[in-house]
Amino acid sequence: MSLQNKITFFRKIPARFYVYAVFLILHVVLFNINTAEWGDSYRILRASEYIRQGNYPKDEKRPPLFSVFTSIRPASVDAVFWGRVVMFVFSVLSFFTFDKLTQIHIKREKYRILALFLFIFNPVYLYWSLRIMADVPLSFFVLLVFYLLSKWSDLNIKKIILLGFICALAILTRFEGYILFGSAFLAVIFFDQDISFKKLNVKKLFSVLLHNLSKAIILGLTTLVVISPWLLYRNPFKSKYFEEPTRRIYDFKMVWIYFSSILYIFGFTSAFYFIFKKFKVTLQFFLKNIGITTFIILELILILLWPAAIPRLFVPLIPFFIIILTICLQNYFESTVEKKKLRFTDLVILLLFLFFYIFSQYFLKLQFLILGYRVFALIVFIQFLSLIALYLRKKNSFMIFTVISTLLWCFYIMNMHRNIFRSIKEASKYASETLEGVVAYNDTSAIPDWYLNVSQTNTSNGGIYVFFDKKEFLEFDKLKNKEIDYLIISNEHNPNISINLEKRKYLQLIKEFSYNVNGQDFYAKVIKFDSEFEE
Repeated sequence: MSLQNKITFFRKIPARFYVYAVFLILHVVLFNINTAEWGDSYRILRASEYIRQGNYPKDEKRPPLFSVFTSIRPASVDAVFWGRVVMFVFSVLSFFTFDKLTQIHIKREKYRILALFLFIFNPVYLYWSLRIMADVPLSFFVLLVFYLLSKWSDLNIKKIILLGFICALAILTRFEGYILFGSAFLAVIFFDQDISFKKLNVKKLFSVLLHNLSKAIILGLTTLVVISPWLLYRNPFKSKYFEEPTRRIYDFKMVWIYFSSILYIFGFTSAFYFIFKKFKVTLQFFLKNIGITTFIILELILILLWPAAIPRLFVPLIPFFIIILTICLQNYFESTVEKKKLRFTDLVILLLFLFFYIFSQYFLKLQFLILGYRVFALIVFIQFLSLIALYLRKKNSFMIFTVISTLLWCFYIMNMHRNIFRSIKEASKYASETLEGVVAYNDTSAIPDWYLNVSQTNTSNGGIYVFFDKKEFLEFDKLKNKEIDYLIISNEHNPNISINLEKRKYLQLIKEFSYNVNGQDFYAKVIKFDSEFEE
């Protein structure tokens, strides 16, 4: 094949094919990038082991469906590996459904491709798609519900039942599924109705809404029937989730963190400029998609009331933020007015967005908004160049700088977090495989519990949590009373912990695992306790 024929051949391949190739290659390459999972991941896997035995842990606050998926694995397959396989499948399904949704809401193909790239390289969504957590699976069910509602021109009983079933699956995946159900319920009531209020026929609208209410009730009954076994087993109103907001401090700093996380969740600083600049376009989208609007509003309120997991809780919202942003970008760049040189006042607003990012990180130092000074300075420089390109109406240059920014943002975040909990994981695994006896640990991440009590093949040992942060808990008599054979002392959860073993001759260091993560030294020390020691 000649060079010209090769060029012609590749030009005939749809651009979407290359986008999917980038997505799949990226997720395959990054499949095992994380040395260890977050503590909550091991709680999910622990629940899956209970399910494999026909039970569910009483102390587990999470709904069971994601653990059900991670429990369906061959006996010879490692649980963590299988969990990552499940996440890969849900990531692919989410990306495919998002693609379908963009084809409904975004008019031109090149902007649909842009939306797909913004999805692939969103630093928050990409990172959590590589972790064994239920946020991306929930996002898939949310995308699927609103894709079907956007696609269908009418609603019959079968379609309503399908929607109710998907809402039930979302509820059984994460607690926010109840928000999806409420949003879908409202979307069914207002299905195919124009509420722009320009030519509003109140009498006709009321008649249609009353007719749709019966369909919404069927939706509710379907969801209730599917989740009723879980409701009978576990009362959702007694969930530990309700206790967490009472322990939070609600002050100006918390609100500051909340809004900073939203404004820069795309991986570049000028995103919300376009959303605010094209407010009418944004408002039109919200009015045409009542279900999506309701879901976004309720989710934003929930995250504000429960900010512990920012920015992870934004995961189900990010696909809709991307669609809204892309619609605004298309309108902005194709507007005849905006083809002129950017107004100075707009440049000032863009610079304020950049300055607020710099100012916020100087005081807040949020992990997902770049902590490394060199990368942070490079990101700021790229943002400045993108603003200059925007000011000069160099659209392609602006897009290139935006893509570079999101790429750097993504890979820095993944690299920064990939070795988190590495020391405690390796120490726990070592103890599980080589030691015999009771192993006490001070780490609260659920990793030692997983390796010592749940997944271990060595049944001659086990692990218990003991609070070692205060030195008096390491006294000989207290350790002997607990019938401890070994200790794993780690500073993963408390970097300031310091223990002098030389003063305690009854404690003998066997092995130490130590790593530097983001400039901080983390260790996990495996220690033998000599219960027969005499001075």
